[in-house]
Amino acid sequence: MSRLSSPLNAAGAAYLEALQERFRDDPASVDVSWRAVFQILDELGAVAPGAPAPGPAVADPSPLLLRDEIRQRGHAVAALDPLGRAASPAAPASEDAETARLRRLYQGTLTLETAHIDDPALRSWLREAYEGAGAVPPAEARRRALALLSAAEEFERLLGTRYPTKKRFGAEGIETLIPLLDRILAAAAAAGVTEVQVGTMHRGRLSLMANVLGKPLVELFAGIKGMHPFLADPPVPADVPYHMGVESSLSFGDRTLALTLSPNPSHLEAINPVIMGRARARQDLARDQGGDSKRVLCVLLHTDASVIGQGSVTEALQLSGVAGFTVAGTIHIVVNNQIGFTTERDEARTSLHCTGLWKAVDSPILHVNADDPDAALRAADLAVSFRQAHGRDAVIDLVGYRRNGHNEIDEPRFTQPLDYTAIEGHPPVRALYAGRLAADGVVGADAAETLAADHKARFQQALAAASDHRPNHDGFPGGRWAPFASGGTAPAEPDTGIAPDRLQGLLAALAAIPDGFAADRKVERVIRRRAEEPLDWATGEALAFATLLADGTPVRLTGQDVVRGAFSHRHFALTDAVTGRRHVSLNHLGVEQARFEVVNSPLSEYAVLGFEYGYSLERPDALVIWEAQFGDFANGAQIMIDQFIVSAEDKWRQPSGLVILLPHGLEGQGPEHSSARPERFLQMAARDNIRVAHPSTPANYFHLLRRQMLRGDRKPLVVLSPKTLLRLPAAVSALADLAPGTGFRPVVATAGERAERILLCSGKLAYELERERAARGAEDVAVVRLEMLYPLPEAELSALFRRWPGASCVWVQEEPRNLGAWSYLDRRLEAVRVSAGCAEPRVACVARAEAASPAGSFHGDHDADQRRLVEQAFAGLAVSLPSREKAAAAE
Repeated sequence: MSRLSSPLNAAGAAYLEALQERFRDDPASVDVSWRAVFQILDELGAVAPGAPAPGPAVADPSPLLLRDEIRQRGHAVAALDPLGRAASPAAPASEDAETARLRRLYQGTLTLETAHIDDPALRSWLREAYEGAGAVPPAEARRRALALLSAAEEFERLLGTRYPTKKRFGAEGIETLIPLLDRILAAAAAAGVTEVQVGTMHRGRLSLMANVLGKPLVELFAGIKGMHPFLADPPVPADVPYHMGVESSLSFGDRTLALTLSPNPSHLEAINPVIMGRARARQDLARDQGGDSKRVLCVLLHTDASVIGQGSVTEALQLSGVAGFTVAGTIHIVVNNQIGFTTERDEARTSLHCTGLWKAVDSPILHVNADDPDAALRAADLAVSFRQAHGRDAVIDLVGYRRNGHNEIDEPRFTQPLDYTAIEGHPPVRALYAGRLAADGVVGADAAETLAADHKARFQQALAAASDHRPNHDGFPGGRWAPFASGGTAPAEPDTGIAPDRLQGLLAALAAIPDGFAADRKVERVIRRRAEEPLDWATGEALAFATLLADGTPVRLTGQDVVRGAFSHRHFALTDAVTGRRHVSLNHLGVEQARFEVVNSPLSEYAVLGFEYGYSLERPDALVIWEAQFGDFANGAQIMIDQFIVSAEDKWRQPSGLVILLPHGLEGQGPEHSSARPERFLQMAARDNIRVAHPSTPANYFHLLRRQMLRGDRKPLVVLSPKTLLRLPAAVSALADLAPGTGFRPVVATAGERAERILLCSGKLAYELERERAARGAEDVAVVRLEMLYPLPEAELSALFRRWPGASCVWVQEEPRNLGAWSYLDRRLEAVRVSAGCAEPRVACVARAEAASPAGSFHGDHDADQRRLVEQAFAGLAVSLPSREKAAAAE
């Protein structure tokens, strides 16, 4: 906070010297954006660091040029800091009325950035709307703002008095956030918005829930007192009050808004794409019913240090204009405390403002001094009008200060003593605004005190009642989620098989190419083969989608290159080689089918996975899938996995049925293209929070996808999906494997009548073990594929172990011993074998040696290691010569 905000911070002294010299010789020789800066410096008598003394006076530029410079660069010297640490330049003594008016508009307590916007029509619309708006909001809006400021101040005062050592991340210093968000919601309702999805950080969150977002006060105070928010059985861990969400119905005159504030973790800005995904899902529902997507509004709140520092913000912003991810414009609010935890502005960013990211997506950027609630109300109106008119993002940078430390038990004077000396002597915004309204005759002199007393009494009454509050619900969402609420018993396994004649009809539709469509010849051969048996992996997947779509279940698949498939195996969209027209056969199955949406995403994991997770929260009726290009690439979205996908139901009672496809398998392609890190998912698996599957046949994958939608519950499903198996001749299925009476098999065993050794494994390694068994003629070896890793299919495994109680058991994996599934399975498998009465319960492990890297990079070394694994799995067994038929099959 020690550095004055200035555009000069972005350039070196030597460069500025030369640039200013050129300006003084000929103003037209420098860029128009710098002309405004040097003009202001000359007006102030200022000299850039190291610059020579001013030369002869230069004639003022024309009034029109000066006005344009004010519009473009006025934000750089606007009066945005409530503490007045960066003084605005004085206006020239003589200036025409229009120029003076623009200077007041763009260099005052509210300013607008538009120079970065490429579209001149957008710039003109914004400037006309901004410059043509009234300087003062209506009296009723101002009185409402004062009431909300009074409520915000009393709320924080009460908590600070009753709970001085509790973290609450209060809004003191930025209380104008409360009437600002309220005005955005009111303006949105007046413009026809009916639903709002809100995501926010911690700062001021409790006050927002109490004073704007409709959280019942007794319930809120009960959480602050430390009472459990859910009546869940068994109990869930839940979360701290300033992470929790709320669903409410807000009234603004005769308009009503259905509002959802999503819960979020402390990982700053991670919530952004989740909210966008929820909004998009609600918009898709509205569109399906003939409604307008703009009726669903996405509002995101940020803080200055996190919004410029967290990469998820940039990733999420880039989704704003991409088909398949647009949300008809998001309204952003940056709660600008002008400091991080203890981090100064010049330590937190390199740009003048913290909102530079929005320049990349041509958003209007409004900066507001938080000590001017009138300016905040005007900013809210403009942001909503722009979003409704153009369906694009807008951002409001609310510049204030933080009266306390980062949290209420932190001492900010350790690191910013001068700033906090100034803050101590600065009056709160409520007192300033009350005086202004009284002077304007909008309220009486004692109105603020009366409002404060009323709010204080209301909050104290709710706080007292909170002691007796007990939750009357378990927190599981109702509405579309009601059919999936747990009844205390595990859902019955669904019948996922489909009649052969129906499958044949769908295969014919999948293999059809429209008349006159000029498809690539190679692609055409792939498409035509869909109608043939046996079925490969891509056809099994397409059939799973087709059967669900035909029965009315929407399917949404996104990720990098998912339309064609990263391994060129899907070809869901055919492209006419002459016209470029696209044809998606899965959207041409029949007139009553549900919508199939397949979207190539930007090169992003963090934001896109968060978006799809958010989408799944609103659409339990839809199969929502995100696919990583390689399983390892999910590393970039680990925060979404840790903080949302695997833990949200335990923390917030927030269920999801999202499917994550992670291509997995060691093939000598290097450490970043091999492992989906199954050990991480298995380490996080608990309390039936997720499902982790590793199917090895098209049929089992077909049943797994259908099972995900036909079961009576919803859990995130992580699928270790294949690469080699996409084209392995042995990894195919017959149509009969998809027929009625068939289903997902969590354990697949190939064995004779007796077994001396059981080789347990998962994935593609099973095919190598089976080839080796055939080559060796090892009839007494059972190869058992574990297709569901979590929850562990204990009943099925126990039945197999009881079948061969004297057989030894070996877990075989291609991953290094410290990675993969072994650490998770070791003692669990032993426990199952004990309960099954096995003579030797302990399970041996065959794996690559422990390693810090998940896979090697050289095919020769990989092949040699893989061969050693297979040999070790069969080591010590008697070898019998295979028959000619078996030998031929093993070739």
